[in-house]
Order: sequence, then C-alpha cells, then structure tokens
Amino acid sequence: MASTLSFVFCQKNLTNHSQAVYDLLKQEHPEVSVEIKDCVDKCGLCTDVPFVIRNNSVVAGRDPRDLYVKIEKGLTYLKDPVFVFDAT
Repeated sequence: MASTLSFVFCQKNLTNHSQAVYDLLKQEHPEVSVEIKDCVDKCGLCTDVPFVIRNNSVVAGRDPRDLYVKIEKGLTYLKDPVFVFDAT
C-alpha cells in the first residue's frame, strides 16, 4: 500500500529539537515521505517545541518523545485501518 502521508521537518527545528524524531521516523517507517526544508515558516514554534508538518498540518509535541508518539498514532491507520470502505 502506498503511503498517503508526507512529513516536512524544518532544519532549524531539527537542530534544536527534533533530530531524534526524524532519525527514528526514517528508520522505522521508510515507506513514508520525509523531507527537510531550510524553513517552513513556523518561526514561533520552531525555537520552542519539536514539530513536523504532516500533510500540510502542524503536529507539535512537548518534547521529542511526545512528537513521535503523535506521529505513530497518525501512522497506525496505514497499518490497521479502522474503517475500510469496499465499493464492490
């Protein structure tokens, strides 16, 4: 199944907060699209908390572990969908 999720990390946020999350996401979920941009225009968040842009929406955590837990929850539907629509 192709992934419908994409993640974009801010380079400065990686340096300050979320490098471990990025590394673990790349290692544990190679099927998802993960990229790094110099700036994602979220300067208020960037210096304060770890965050990622997931499909054009901000996901932020109190700390790297909290961010990774939120990402994992979002990925669970790829592995075990709650609702499957069969149009046949």
